[in-house]
Amino acid sequence: MNNVLMDTILQDPRTITPNLVIDYDVIDETYERFLENFPGGLIYYAVKANANPQIMQFVVDKGGGLEIASAAELELALNAGASSDKIICSNPIKNPAFLQQMHQVGVYAMVIDSTFEVEKVARYAPGSRVYVRLAVDNHGSVLPLAGKFGVDQELALELFDLARELGLEPIGLSFHVGSQCLSVNNWVKAIAACGEVWHEAEARGHNFNFLDIGGGFPAGHYHDASIPTQETIGTAVMQAVTEYIPRIPNLMLILEPGRGLVGESGRLLVSVVGKARRGSDEWLYLDAGVFNGLMETFEGFPPVLELVSEDAHERPMKRYTLAGPSCDSCDVIARDVELPEIHINDRLMFFDAGAYTNEYAAAFNGFPIPLVTALNCKREPVFG
Repeated sequence: MNNVLMDTILQDPRTITPNLVIDYDVIDETYERFLENFPGGLIYYAVKANANPQIMQFVVDKGGGLEIASAAELELALNAGASSDKIICSNPIKNPAFLQQMHQVGVYAMVIDSTFEVEKVARYAPGSRVYVRLAVDNHGSVLPLAGKFGVDQELALELFDLARELGLEPIGLSFHVGSQCLSVNNWVKAIAACGEVWHEAEARGHNFNFLDIGGGFPAGHYHDASIPTQETIGTAVMQAVTEYIPRIPNLMLILEPGRGLVGESGRLLVSVVGKARRGSDEWLYLDAGVFNGLMETFEGFPPVLELVSEDAHERPMKRYTLAGPSCDSCDVIARDVELPEIHINDRLMFFDAGAYTNEYAAAFNGFPIPLVTALNCKREPVFG
């Protein structure tokens, strides 16, 4: 990360807040580390994490693919120059119009995880390549994704057979270990389960070459040593693939990093617009809250932040409750946060804000979502 340029923007009092600053050098470095730590793996960036067109264009220019979930994301992917064979859809619920659009442009493959979805895909996107999402352990993830999607091993086999009967082309399996997964063993167990299904499917005459290990790759290990690194996850994943997945020369090992690719590239700069004492608690009100940029804190993600001030180290430490600017009482970012003494008009910086910041944001109560300042590969700030 170009800390000098980043710090200049963050500390400049003229920088409008809230402001999401994205450093493309960080995304580039992270992308290359994925390629290094998952040899032979294919990166299909999960667009939902940050659908900024510049980021999507960056991934496409690097030779990567895009994972989409909706017609709007399909349009963005095509506008970014992604070829149809570099687009997959891992959203298990797809409406008929979206299926028809994907079929028309030739999206490479799409996920299924129910008999209803198999029948719908066969009707609206006949002949499509499909992969089944297996339900796997999500324990150890900050945001578990189990329950809403995924099937057990027995139903997975039934779906493969049904898809084949209806003229679809089953190609393999996928899973998701949960968002911000802190348990490396989740990937190992999931790959082992995929291996069992894979072998049984082969016995039923299926011929697979596609294993999608999803996302869940965590961000923030540079300031929290307890968060597993890409290197640790990659070593475990590649060993598990070798041990449990049949050795075939054309295996497509798909990675869907979202937060894991862009999370650490972003810092969210906010201003303190109000203070109050409520009983024994001191509250800070920021110009970004759970509705307009910090929704993930509402979902249980602990914020990592600091005061942006040259005299921060000289101020006494205090504990605060952080809240957003809206009139809604649930707009509370975090409680019992230790910071140097804060004054109105001070600025705070949230780390690891490159994913799910503006994607979740809405201008509720009229408060704006963060502006975006992109530090492009030419090291020039681009505001937008």
